[in-house]
Amino acid sequence: MKNANSFFDDLEGYRTPKEMKKYFEDKKKIINTDVEYIQLARLKIGRFKKFLEEFYPLYCFSQSKYCDQNSKLTVLIGNQGYDGLIIQPDGKEIRVEITSYLDGRWEFEDAQRLNKRGFGDVRFRDTKDLESRALGYLEKVIGNIKKKSNKNYNGTSILFVVDTTDYFESFWNSSESFIERLKNEIFNIEFMADEIYLLVLNDQNIKQIDQNIYFIK
Repeated sequence: MKNANSFFDDLEGYRTPKEMKKYFEDKKKIINTDVEYIQLARLKIGRFKKFLEEFYPLYCFSQSKYCDQNSKLTVLIGNQGYDGLIIQPDGKEIRVEITSYLDGRWEFEDAQRLNKRGFGDVRFRDTKDLESRALGYLEKVIGNIKKKSNKNYNGTSILFVVDTTDYFESFWNSSESFIERLKNEIFNIEFMADEIYLLVLNDQNIKQIDQNIYFIK
């Protein structure tokens, strides 16, 4: 069986936004043409977890209007209290904490089902109570964000990541009001951090990333 960590032995390393894009697209191309890598990615085995949950959001950020295109970025392997670094053209170093609320158990079990039988489960089998489901999701997301507000991230910027697909876009509904409410909630929370950003994932095209990333404060 292929080794996930060997596949990403070059994951940590400073790259310009252009190089971040090439790295992501090159890895994605290899993964999508290899069944073993696809299965490892679904399960987020080894550094696939780091690639999907940290490198990808940082890559999205690198393609946005908030990132100088002459800067260099990297995710960090290890436990240093933050997930990535951005070196500005003037040499200034920006620490980045990347965080999201994930239903890890359900996602792992569904990945196992998908690898075993060729298809996964639909998270919600009907359209009943979509509003209450979205509200419950919002509360969990905010709960995760509040935990981060209790930690000292002085000298670090936080990039919060939220995926709205299963709660809105999968049902051809707009997540706009959900996002606006979440932005307001985050704005009203006190953080010990330099800057706060929100990245919304909903199968957007990377070329339109500026529509899905928000500077909160």
